[in-house]
Amino acid sequence: MLSITKEFRFDAAHRLCRHDFSEEENKALYGKCSAFHGHTYTLQVTVSGPLDASGMIVNFTELKRLVKERIVDRYDHANLNELAEYLNIPVTAENMVLYIFKILSSASEFDGLTLKEVRLYETPDSWATVTA
Repeated sequence: MLSITKEFRFDAAHRLCRHDFSEEENKALYGKCSAFHGHTYTLQVTVSGPLDASGMIVNFTELKRLVKERIVDRYDHANLNELAEYLNIPVTAENMVLYIFKILSSASEFDGLTLKEVRLYETPDSWATVTA
């Protein structure tokens, strides 16, 4: 199966915490990441499907527009803890990539395509991945 991947970057801040834990319990669980801090995230989105008459699975410009509108514009320079999707769950790379995959996989623009993988780098050497 033929696939293409587009990469995006955004800056955002968060703190790892469980709202049902005290500050001491959060610090014991999440260490220094229980304090408010930021990351330059790298997001990779991979789609697969058949070639169309243009010789493309989907135009990279269209993929860029979709991901930018649905994810990057919302997350860039945001306090992730304030977003509705993370009000009741910790803002971990794992929870973020699961949510991003869910949002993108429901996009009607992907009709006829398969969202194969979403990978979110929190740092250059730490990431979470969801695959179809």
